[in-house]
Amino acid sequence: MAERSKQEVIEYLSRAEVAAVGTSNMGTPRQRMMHFGADEDFNIYVSSMKGDPKVIQWSNIPETALLIHQGDTFLEMEECEIIGRAEIVHDKADRLKIIDLMSTRSPIVANFIKIGATDRLEFIRIKPFTVKYRYVPEILQGEKPTIFEFPENRESFSSWDDVKAKARAWKQAVRPLSLTASLVPIMVGGAFAYSASGSFNFFLFFLTLLGGLLVQAGTNMINDWKDAERDSENVEGIRPFTGGSRMIQLGLISRGDMGFVGIALSCIALLIGIFLIAVSGWGLVPLVLYGVLAGLFYTNESGKFSFINLAPGVAEFLIATTFGVMMTMGAFYVQTGYFSIASFLISLPVAILISNVLLINQFQDVNSDIKSNKNTLVVRLGKRKAKNVLIVNFVLAYVIIALLPIFNFVPLTLYVAFLSAPFTFQAIRYAHKNHDKTPGDLVPANAHTAITHLFTGLLLVFAFLLTEFGFVYPLIYFIASLVFIFWVWNYIERQRKTMINFRVSIKEKG
Repeated sequence: MAERSKQEVIEYLSRAEVAAVGTSNMGTPRQRMMHFGADEDFNIYVSSMKGDPKVIQWSNIPETALLIHQGDTFLEMEECEIIGRAEIVHDKADRLKIIDLMSTRSPIVANFIKIGATDRLEFIRIKPFTVKYRYVPEILQGEKPTIFEFPENRESFSSWDDVKAKARAWKQAVRPLSLTASLVPIMVGGAFAYSASGSFNFFLFFLTLLGGLLVQAGTNMINDWKDAERDSENVEGIRPFTGGSRMIQLGLISRGDMGFVGIALSCIALLIGIFLIAVSGWGLVPLVLYGVLAGLFYTNESGKFSFINLAPGVAEFLIATTFGVMMTMGAFYVQTGYFSIASFLISLPVAILISNVLLINQFQDVNSDIKSNKNTLVVRLGKRKAKNVLIVNFVLAYVIIALLPIFNFVPLTLYVAFLSAPFTFQAIRYAHKNHDKTPGDLVPANAHTAITHLFTGLLLVFAFLLTEFGFVYPLIYFIASLVFIFWVWNYIERQRKTMINFRVSIKEKG
């Protein structure tokens, strides 16, 4: 009786407790033992925490293999091999059915049901392409295994699903939240140029903004490429703030591809820079070279030259001035054809606030940075002194904003930038309270520091628009800015809650 019916194989699956679940890590297999449930159509269900690396892998590389094995001795062994494709279940009705199924199959899910925390779990459905059942004594006698094929499941997935999955991986590699580091200074420089000259070239501004965003994205990828080994050891990093994108570590993008695309984006940005030099003037040359130098050698592979290991604060100063002074003054120069003391001074708060974003994001990485000889400012100073530097920087940024109108460098409307002060206060409060606690405790400080930089920059733009457009158009811009801030804040909150829920669930489970 080698051939088994579907019902017999399903009954076998119901007797088994766990399955070895295999996924792909860019061609390298990864396995994990997981509790599972099965329905009458051989769909397999497993669960994991939201934000878990396994879930991220499934979102991008859904091909999955399972092996369910039972038997005390070799001659008693029976197993079921399932090859299929995973999908995360989002439909509420389907989730409820899966929760009911898994409540008796998984003690972990049962515990989450008990504490009312199933919203912290992701449920994954693995739709089978092939199900193969084997019973060793029969195989040794030359009997064939029982095989069920499900061609309809193969056809239910579109080739576009893979394209969208790859796009999601590259989006994470870009680190969209970090692109505000380029967006803010270029917008401030462009708005100040219009306020100072009364003219504005939208095409050149678009090219400047595109070049800046490409520089930021390319720098992110180059840093991931060079820091792959270091970041793989970083178990305390908090996405989306620290520890890189982790797309290499998760096997979603190869290290070679990450480096290639990072360099390619940087080269495109350089070509845009050369065009802007040809159109606007040679004054951009030192700014472009400065940015290239800072981006390429901010960090490097262990044992190779990097500004981080050169001297205290050198790397942080270069990055802050690149994504503060240089980009602001560069955007101003492209529009006006000249530099000014005022454009330099207005860039300083932007530079200081982005340096704080960089600084606060180093706190969670400090242990792994010490192990990998990556001497960031927090590593050199220690968390307490670095926290004090952070607070002083916040105060200094607002002091500069307060003084510039007094000395007639900028209009009095600049004082609207103080509307971001509540976020700054919260950033200081959380940093002071939690700087020496767990990485998760410091997340609110990361979030409020990032929002302070973004909101202050957008308010500086608003201040210059008020001097040129009256009230209606600046009001529209202000409302759009608030919507954008809300979107960024919501994104950060989702990430923060996922991490907090994970920590709370682990404690409760323990």
